[in-house]
Amino acid sequence: MHLGANVRVTKMGIGITLGLLCLLYFYMHRGPSYSSIDNRDVVSMKALLAGAIKAAEMGGIEVVSVHSNIHALNLASKGKTKEGVNDPVTAADYRSHCAMYQALINAFPKITVISEELSVGCDKVDTPDLKETLKNSGQLDVGYDSPVNANDITVWIDPLDATKEFTENLVQYVTTLVCVAVKGEPVMGIIHKPFSKETYWAWLNHGVSTNLNVPKPKKGRTPVLIVSRSHAGGVHNVSKAKFGDDVQIISAAGSGYKSLEVAVGNATAYLHITAIKKWDICAGAAIISSLGGQMTPLYSPPPIQFGATDPTFLSTGLLATMCDHQWYMQKLNLAGI
Repeated sequence: MHLGANVRVTKMGIGITLGLLCLLYFYMHRGPSYSSIDNRDVVSMKALLAGAIKAAEMGGIEVVSVHSNIHALNLASKGKTKEGVNDPVTAADYRSHCAMYQALINAFPKITVISEELSVGCDKVDTPDLKETLKNSGQLDVGYDSPVNANDITVWIDPLDATKEFTENLVQYVTTLVCVAVKGEPVMGIIHKPFSKETYWAWLNHGVSTNLNVPKPKKGRTPVLIVSRSHAGGVHNVSKAKFGDDVQIISAAGSGYKSLEVAVGNATAYLHITAIKKWDICAGAAIISSLGGQMTPLYSPPPIQFGATDPTFLSTGLLATMCDHQWYMQKLNLAGI
C-alpha cells in the first residue's frame, strides 16, 4: 500500500513538472503580448525588431515616392565632408526620417533614437501606427524573446544612405538603415533596399533573414576590398601597397550597401580609412557580427561603441570582414597608413 502511494505521488510530480515545462516553453517562444509591448520601461526585443524592420521599409516608401517626383526632390547641401565632397540632403532624407523616427518613438517612447536627419516637415508625412506590426512580431523566426530596459537601448537610423548617389540616379546603392544597440553593443541590424524592395536583418544570437543564409566565406581568399567611391581618401593606393597588384578593389557607395557585400561574400573586406558617421555603420556592424564576422576601428582598440552618449563620428576608420580579420589588420600595418 505504501509503495503504491509513493508511485502515485511520483506520477503526479512528473505530470506537474511536465506541465510546468510546457508552460515555460510556451512563454519563452510566444510572441509578446500587447501589455508587454506597451510597458514603456521594459521593451520586448522581438517587438522592437519587428518595428525596426517595418520602420526601415516605411522610410523606403518615402524615398521611392520622392524619387518618382523629381520636382519634389528639394536638393540642398549640409556642407562639405572632410574630403571636400558635397554632403547633400533631399526631401527624401527628411520624409524618410519623419516616417522612421516617429514610428519608432511612438511605439517605444522611452528608447533613445539617434538619426542623421532632423525632423523637418514631419507634419506633412503620414506615420502609420506600428501596433499591428508589433502584435504580429511572434511570426519572426528568432526563438525566444528578450525583454530589455528601455534606458539601455539606443536606436541609430539613417533614413537615406547614399544620398549623393540617390541624386545621381544610382539607386542600387541606396538603403535605409536601422540599428539597435544595447548598452552600446550593436545587436540588431536592418538594411532595406527600397528600390529592389529587399530587406536584410539580423539579431545577434537569435536569427537572421533568409537572404543572409549564405555559405560562409573561405579563409585565405584573394582580397576583394570594397571601398567608398565618394570618400576614398587614398584607400586605393593603400590597398595596392599593402596587398599587391592582385588585390581587387570595388568602388561603391553607401555604407549599408558595402557592409552587405561583405556579409553575403561578394567582397572579403570593407575598408574605410577616414572618418565615418556611426548611423552609417551600426546596422552593418550588427549584421556582420551576427554572421560571425567583425567590424572594428583601424586606429583605435575595438569595439566601436554605439551608446546614447557616445560620439556620433568614428574618426579612426574601419575594417569589416567575415574571416581573416587579424590577417587584414596586420597587412594594413596601421602605423604606416
